[in-house]
Amino acid sequence: MQESIIIVGGGPAGAATALTLARRGISCLVLEAASQITSKIGETLPPNCTPTLQRLGVDVFVTPSEHLPCFGNYFLWGNDNIQEKPFILYTHGQGWHLDRQRFETSLWQLCKEQGVQRLFNSKVIEARRKKEEGWTIQVQRKGQSTTLNASFIVDATGRSSKIARGIGIKRNQYDRLIGVACAFSVSVPHSIEQYTYIEATEMGWWYMALLPDNRLMTVYMTDADLLDHNTLKSKNFLVELRDTLLIGPLIPDEAEPEESKLVPRPASTSHLPKLYDRDWLAVGDAAFAYDPISSYGLSSALGGGFYAGNAIADHMLGREEALPTYGSVIGEAFLTYFEMLAGQYFQEQRWSDSPFWKRRHQLGR
Repeated sequence: MQESIIIVGGGPAGAATALTLARRGISCLVLEAASQITSKIGETLPPNCTPTLQRLGVDVFVTPSEHLPCFGNYFLWGNDNIQEKPFILYTHGQGWHLDRQRFETSLWQLCKEQGVQRLFNSKVIEARRKKEEGWTIQVQRKGQSTTLNASFIVDATGRSSKIARGIGIKRNQYDRLIGVACAFSVSVPHSIEQYTYIEATEMGWWYMALLPDNRLMTVYMTDADLLDHNTLKSKNFLVELRDTLLIGPLIPDEAEPEESKLVPRPASTSHLPKLYDRDWLAVGDAAFAYDPISSYGLSSALGGGFYAGNAIADHMLGREEALPTYGSVIGEAFLTYFEMLAGQYFQEQRWSDSPFWKRRHQLGR
């Protein structure tokens, strides 16, 4: 089977790339290993993502009941005072706390309307370059092996960067940050404002956001080697959460974890030293993976997909500068992020002897 462009990975970055290509009149096939769109961690869209949403034609304002406006941040970071950052003071106003499953479903509906073909249950076993040009891709789908051919391949496989890794490109890893997430159902009425809550502690930091359908998402961020594995039991997680100064008092007494056993997920800063070549390109977390404190992850995936789709379309038209320009744009964005990240962590000096904060204070040095 011959395809011009194959995108491996159907998350936001892959979808945004496919949507952009389709609007440029270029067909592509998206391979998604999962069997369906599911709920995922990473639900915050900052206000500055609004222009990207508009470029992609994604309008969360049409059905606002599906997503909750986020009006700012409350944080306990750098000192013992709770501080507020209201988004109304900034150009784009509010951000969003998304229902990720609904959001990605809407994104893929836009792709479908543009004629994008997507195959679920399609796991790439191997992607090999042909001797002359193009790729041969071995795919396992519904228990059967299929061979696909493509002239260009997009690596949208997330932090695994499976395609790049398969051709010998090793990621640069900067830390060992992980996130332990626990969702709660809360009853109505409650007094939790539609803000993002962030709190630094001795061995890491906590995050909380109110989601649609009266769900509360909480995440504990620390390094993999510093995690007390008792925290992976939701009852222990809740005890530690209630001990926090900003977030703890907001947790309703009746809040019950949705799962009994929690799973740590990678959240470190990492990137590929090589982002593209004449016949492939990496996008989203496969290219650059961001620390969640930056709120860059989802917005970078969508923005990166938009730039990647246009770069590939221009590349197909013979514009030699297209892919290098893409690499330069998202590379510069990563450098800006890294400076911001170092500055953000340096603000917290209360536990400067803690191994977690010692490591963060070395960023950028």
